Amino acid sequence: AQGLPLRTLAEGGGTDPDRIDYAFRRCLSRPPTASEKDALAKLVASQRERITKDGIDPWTIAIQSNPKPILPTGATPVQLAAYTVMSRVLLNLDETITKE
Repeated sequence: AQGLPLRTLAEGGGTDPDRIDYAFRRCLSRPPTASEKDALAKLVASQRERITKDGIDPWTIAIQSNPKPILPTGATPVQLAAYTVMSRVLLNLDETITKE
């Protein structure tokens, strides 16, 4: 869950919709439906707002140990934390875990 958000920010494009598509495809090998994409976009936005509004240290969400990773160019710790939450959701979906 720590590698996926870093890779998403580095390789997933410059917008939330592009990054959501990228992370979703990496985990599920398919594009998200419109409702899945909308739900994940709302999650990322709400986490970004919560972290900023409540003064939460984004590094406590994004990493479990030191040293802090080098962020991709243009990325912020708040973005990394928000995408970490989204990555945890994707990695814990039954569809991600179950192979049929």
